[in-house]
Amino acid sequence: MRTNFRMEYENIAMIKGDTLSFNVEVFDQSGAPMTVDTAFFTVKKNIGSDEPTFQLSMNNGITYVDDLLVVRVPPSATDTLEAGRYYYDLQLGVDDDIYTPMIGMLTIEQDVTV
Repeated sequence: MRTNFRMEYENIAMIKGDTLSFNVEVFDQSGAPMTVDTAFFTVKKNIGSDEPTFQLSMNNGITYVDDLLVVRVPPSATDTLEAGRYYYDLQLGVDDDIYTPMIGMLTIEQDVTV
């Protein structure tokens, strides 16, 4: 995903206990790469829950590689979860602004090879 903080609804599917990894390129109005101060990838079973099912943050599952923000969900985040649909969003902080460029459903599918 390449974003200038335009919100996109993206449904993601993954296998329970596998690694999910995706990149986000964040740029300013002129197309120059921007540095994100904070980043959270939050997953909840029920969207109204106060507590996330799991959450990744900067340097804890979310890192920079070159100019790309890399979100990596490790196997341990989902290996004990029930297969099913969850809600997620990706929230980024730049200076004093907060942006949510991605939001949608995360479907965790049961693995065949256990």
